[in-house]
Amino acid sequence: MHKYGLLGFGATLLLSPLSVSAMSAETVFRLPSVKLGIMKASGNVDVSQAGQFDDAPFNSSSSVSPFITLIQSPVYFSETSRWGYHTEFSGSYFDLDYDNDDHQGFRDGDLDGYSVSFTPVMFYQWGDKDLCASCKSWRVELGVGAHYVDLDGKLIADTPTGEQTAFSAAGFGVNAQLGAVVNYKRWELGLRLVMPTQFDDNDIEVEHGLSTVSLGYRF
Repeated sequence: MHKYGLLGFGATLLLSPLSVSAMSAETVFRLPSVKLGIMKASGNVDVSQAGQFDDAPFNSSSSVSPFITLIQSPVYFSETSRWGYHTEFSGSYFDLDYDNDDHQGFRDGDLDGYSVSFTPVMFYQWGDKDLCASCKSWRVELGVGAHYVDLDGKLIADTPTGEQTAFSAAGFGVNAQLGAVVNYKRWELGLRLVMPTQFDDNDIEVEHGLSTVSLGYRF
């Protein structure tokens, strides 16, 4: 199965050294913490199928979805520096509706699936560097990594008989995000703007561009 192989691959990457020669063993093999939460997405997933439809938009106007993230403890460039990095391995579910304002001859449809990303993140942080019962901090971050998307959808024609066009696709692309994050105790409120992930799967082209506002708790 695609998803089980991907989970194992991502976990291996997350626990592997980024630069063995430049880091101590304690830093190289630091274990990730778990972040659980919900997120509200904004934007579209555009899907094209050769000979069927072009850039059909699916949006997340009313959905709130769960997510889970493995996130390594941050590494700062020095004891006094506010610059640092961490790596994330994150999975989320999405359930979207067809935006019938694009006038392609469909009246309804839906799209659901999951996405998994492995993202090294560079950040600048103010406030406390640690998580604790009274700690608070805020930061800006930039991340670029790998993104896997697996989706299934359908479109319903705007005709009396309502013919359905079903499709599915899965593939890898580039994951890039610009974020602003506030931490209070172990809670995190984040805004992340993304560059759309694009990939092809046979005759289907996908552009996955969902920016998010999320609320999570770190364990």
